[in-house]
Amino acid sequence: MQQLLRTFLILPALIIGLVIIPTVAFSASRDGEDLLLSSVAGSDQRSASYQGTISPLPTPTTGGTVPPATPTRKPPVVYPTATPYYRPTRVYPTATVPTATPVASATAIAATDEAFIGSDRIKKVIGDRLSSVIYAYTEDGSLYRSDDDGRIWILVTNAPLVDDFVMNANDPDVLYSDSEIGCDVIASEDMPMYRSVDGGLTWMELPDSVTKRPLLSHQGDPNSLFAADCEMLYLTTDGGLTWEEKPDTSADALWEDFHVVDMVASSLLGDTDPDQPNWNQIFAGGVNQNGTGVVAFSNDLGETWVRLTPNIDPAPWGMSAITADPFIEGLVAFSEPRSVWFTENFGVNWQVTTKGLSNVLDRGVTGAAFGLNDIVYHPVGELYLATARGLYSKSMDASEWEKIDDYEFDLAELTGLLFTETAANKLWINSAQGVFVYDME
Repeated sequence: MQQLLRTFLILPALIIGLVIIPTVAFSASRDGEDLLLSSVAGSDQRSASYQGTISPLPTPTTGGTVPPATPTRKPPVVYPTATPYYRPTRVYPTATVPTATPVASATAIAATDEAFIGSDRIKKVIGDRLSSVIYAYTEDGSLYRSDDDGRIWILVTNAPLVDDFVMNANDPDVLYSDSEIGCDVIASEDMPMYRSVDGGLTWMELPDSVTKRPLLSHQGDPNSLFAADCEMLYLTTDGGLTWEEKPDTSADALWEDFHVVDMVASSLLGDTDPDQPNWNQIFAGGVNQNGTGVVAFSNDLGETWVRLTPNIDPAPWGMSAITADPFIEGLVAFSEPRSVWFTENFGVNWQVTTKGLSNVLDRGVTGAAFGLNDIVYHPVGELYLATARGLYSKSMDASEWEKIDDYEFDLAELTGLLFTETAANKLWINSAQGVFVYDME
């Protein structure tokens, strides 16, 4: 109640601030070169260095509200320890495969580089930051589960029905299948969504779910899930039996122009420490037909959304992945083909960084490998970035990305990142070649 009261008390002040303040600061770095962006105020272009500013202004919208902005520069944050929320683990009638750590290949430089279960290479891992449960597909197609951050693996099935899914942190037995078909790909057939309540052993087809993809599972409620197709955002609160359209009823009507590609919740924000993860602050990243990306915020379960990125179309940024710190208000970042953007105050100020990423950015060179594919905030205050050619990291105060070298994944095409609060020093890396483990200790 205090959270909602505080949000509504600051709404008038926020709207006045957005109308009166004529500029939104953008800091940029592109390998020592000035970044040229177009100002929404006119047709002139302004040069911006890392400490410079540029002033597209987010458009105020009615409906949703944004908490008060926090200073861009603030003292170092002490991250509280999140408690994983999950029910007692189901015991599967299958043999366990003990592995103290994923087995390294003979040529691996680090002891926890390439990830194996026994002698089988792990192809993909799936989990949630707030749970110690991790699922893994091996190269032979089998599905395994670990309840202790990957120390002991249990065989679920040798013939899983689906090859990708979203896991619920509160109840890791509850899984929602993902077809991985994007809106830029013409599917050979329309795929429904499936739900499992026994950890992937059996699956049930969900009604009215054709072409829908799961995006955000409520970390405190296994029956609540956001999903999207290429035209609409949906919410279910009964495990996928029924779906409610969420078209964005604010003046911007964002989801008429953008389709949602990624969502994240600052789920451990609230008065003191919430007893359960919540959906009081939800962020969505979308992209339209022009390739313009958008970041939007909702605190009313997706009824209305506030645009946090400037209202420019076409814009000099796209969208590939979005992340938000679950403990700190307003700390949001997103990756796109040409740069990484982050804000510490709900988009009042955005900083854009490219320095150190010249080998993996989209430079328009035919045949060149590029891509910024996933991004996560880590409790140590670092951003980690999965790219088309290896892993990069950057502290919040640094101006340059650093490549993490001397690992088997140096030149691998990385597609996703996963870590858990109970084993935060172990970063699981999905890639086109298989799974790697980066041990930060």
